[in-house]
Amino acid sequence: MVFLLAASGKDPAALNIVENLLSLHPFKPEKARGNLEIHEAGNVKLAILEGEAVKAENLDEVFPEAEAVAFASRHESESLQATLTVHVPGNLTGKAAHGGKPRQLAYAWPQRMRLALEVLSRLAPEGFKVSLEATHHGPTGLKKPVWFVEIGSSLEQWTNREAGRAVAEALWVSLTGLPEGTAAVGFGGGHYAPKHSKVTLEGRYVVGHIFPKYALASGLDRELIAQAFHKTYGGCSVAVVDWKGLQGEVRRNLLSLLEGLEVEEVVRV
Repeated sequence: MVFLLAASGKDPAALNIVENLLSLHPFKPEKARGNLEIHEAGNVKLAILEGEAVKAENLDEVFPEAEAVAFASRHESESLQATLTVHVPGNLTGKAAHGGKPRQLAYAWPQRMRLALEVLSRLAPEGFKVSLEATHHGPTGLKKPVWFVEIGSSLEQWTNREAGRAVAEALWVSLTGLPEGTAAVGFGGGHYAPKHSKVTLEGRYVVGHIFPKYALASGLDRELIAQAFHKTYGGCSVAVVDWKGLQGEVRRNLLSLLEGLEVEEVVRV
């Protein structure tokens, strides 16, 4: 299998991560593809993008041989919390302010996301929070599985060498490690997903797409939820629900919807 690592040349966190990747692993320059700077190490290609990662909708056309795409990126939040995060891209509402299309989800590969999360948990610098995040932003149209591993949430963290090393290793292992676990779609809780992270790190289930409480509060989008199960690599028929992280009525409606979708197992956490 050939895998692609992608990083925006406009993103200080991504450049920090790339610098670590190039120093830690045997990448060698490869012939450019269009305006993309390319490096290669074994079956892993590293592409430096001209534009923002969230708008990189055509990478599977430029790299048709790639089985999956892992993005090195920054994470932004108003809290400025120091974070190392993993998530699948996708837009859970009718808005697409940060790339992709409204109500469109990328393909998830939860088992490889867990590999990244495990490395982050082991290598995170002191003071950095490690977590899965809810599904958000683009790109959403790639035909291959996609995940982001990010440094948050301000320039001080984006350029932190130790954080860059942790994410570089997480990305590398997510592509070269052995993916294991039973794939699941997560529901409930906030944007950061500590319960889904705990399940993913400790149990047999590995969570990819996550629908947080705020995305379910105004109603359940059956097609979008069905899309999350359909767009999980290798198939998925398990839901992991943050039970206290949803209001009772939403929870009841969700269980009914999942039953209608013939989801085989609902795990309460």
